[in-house]
Amino acid sequence: MDIERLQIEGGFLDGLDLKFSSGLNVIIGARGTGKTSVIELIRYALAARSHTTEAKNRSFDHARAILDGGEVTVLLNDLVDDITVSRTADDDKPRSTASFVAPIVLSQTEVETLGLSDAGRLSLIDGFINGRSIMSATEATVISSLKSIYKEILSMEAEIGSLSEEVTKVPNLIAQLHDFERQLRDLQGNSDEVAKKQSESSLLTEELAAASAREDIVARFGKHALEWRTTLDNLLLEDFGPDAWTGAEENDPVADLRGTYDLAISKIAEASEIFQKIENVSTLRQEEIASKNFEVERKARILRLELDKVSEGTGALSRHISLIRGQIAQINTRQSLLDERHRRLDSLRKRRDEAVAELEDIRLNRYTLRCGVTEKINNALAPYIKLEVEQSSQLGEYSKALTDALKGSGIKYNDLALKISENVSPRELVAVVDNAGFEELADLVDIPKERAARVIAQLREFGLADILTCDVQDDVSMYLLDGVDYKEVAALSAGQRCTVILSIVLQHSERVLIIDQPEDHLDNAFVANTIIKTLTSRKGHGQIILSTHNANIPVLGEADLVIELTSDGRNGFVQVNRPLNHPDAVNAITNVMEGGSNAFATRAKFYEDNSL
Repeated sequence: MDIERLQIEGGFLDGLDLKFSSGLNVIIGARGTGKTSVIELIRYALAARSHTTEAKNRSFDHARAILDGGEVTVLLNDLVDDITVSRTADDDKPRSTASFVAPIVLSQTEVETLGLSDAGRLSLIDGFINGRSIMSATEATVISSLKSIYKEILSMEAEIGSLSEEVTKVPNLIAQLHDFERQLRDLQGNSDEVAKKQSESSLLTEELAAASAREDIVARFGKHALEWRTTLDNLLLEDFGPDAWTGAEENDPVADLRGTYDLAISKIAEASEIFQKIENVSTLRQEEIASKNFEVERKARILRLELDKVSEGTGALSRHISLIRGQIAQINTRQSLLDERHRRLDSLRKRRDEAVAELEDIRLNRYTLRCGVTEKINNALAPYIKLEVEQSSQLGEYSKALTDALKGSGIKYNDLALKISENVSPRELVAVVDNAGFEELADLVDIPKERAARVIAQLREFGLADILTCDVQDDVSMYLLDGVDYKEVAALSAGQRCTVILSIVLQHSERVLIIDQPEDHLDNAFVANTIIKTLTSRKGHGQIILSTHNANIPVLGEADLVIELTSDGRNGFVQVNRPLNHPDAVNAITNVMEGGSNAFATRAKFYEDNSL
């Protein structure tokens, strides 16, 4: 896909209409004539990626300032159809007639600094990988799913904790029950009348206990329906409907979807009403159970009074026994609920583990693709330039996620977060927390067991979603052969860094390359021996647009098109747009880049007179 045409309305380059060739296009001109502005406006129009946050902000501000409220339009050609892309100074994103692949754009500053940041080096390698946006979208979907599952896990663990606390009371309640029953038997003695009344009282107690368990189930059911209804009602309250169409109805681009949207909203409203009915029925059933309980309790109270008359103290003991049996019945009901919640938690953890495995597969595939890119670049640029990729070695995000999770815990977390991130992977940490493996964590991180237990308790309470989904990125290292030794890119001079970056960027053959003044910080020998060599080898393998002050690039690089920009002080405009050998192009190169024909002739005579 090539850039055929650039048109600008408004601002410094108002009226500019620039056509490009499918090969090497070289933009020349004095300083302040708009060379960088043309490149940044193409980047802005096509939403081409900036390789650092600083570069992104600077590029965005530059483009909007140059447009001054106007609009930039780019015409693309993919050999089948023309694609028109437009963007005004106020647009959040481009408007296009079809989807397109954005070019690779590098500013002068990006060429100089790209190799110094972890993100910049990764961005440079990722530019060679096709389907990155699909991969990133899939990754984002999996991460969103993981975070949603973790919310359910946290809620389920909290409910299990509450239920478990109640279940632990059962042994003590049973002991109390047995003690009261023994006391009751001692008071009853061998009286048949007492035994009969006690049997009746026991039946009523069992009936009350069963009713109490039913009431608990109904109450929980109604509460669940209330939570659903509240969620749906809040969604309905926040929905203001889709934007209205102010034009002719037949031109409404979503006319066929509006009815479907309204139907979906009505179904949500219906669901809310159904949950409301469930709440109402639950409330009525609770009232019915309470009414029956009242009658049963009245009968039990009469029996207890009668028992007290026959044998003093038996009524009070019967009442205690009734209360305890009711509590045990409720808790036993919750035991089955607890068992079900444990099964649901196991299911959620299984879903979580499957999502984690999918996320790891996506990231492993990305690492494999990066390795493939570096291998091809190494083969092309050996022995002078060498690249290496280390898997999942940028631990900053992981360490930060751990720090955030441990804040407010009373644990000294800064050094600890770093130690954990260096010794335990996010997935291993999840397994340790799930199993309450404080001894294992203590061994892995070399900390006291008591401290490891506190860490696990804090992580369990905080949740592990952000830790498990944090982006532990690969790391790309770049080296330049300097003498007999390889030097890492951070240790190189500005010129040497540019050598590495440009050599890598120019390996692209499938995407349009746009580079602003690539020769800065480079001597003419390197320009001639490296950049020119790569440009000529890429003939017929993709479009390149370069701005430059170096005459070697258009001349020795055999430019297909030379574009000279000039300015009258108020506006920049195209002075020349011709093939390299056209007299206008030759004249432009001679005057702008060589200082004029006399200066060029003087230098040529000097070289001839002093040649060896």
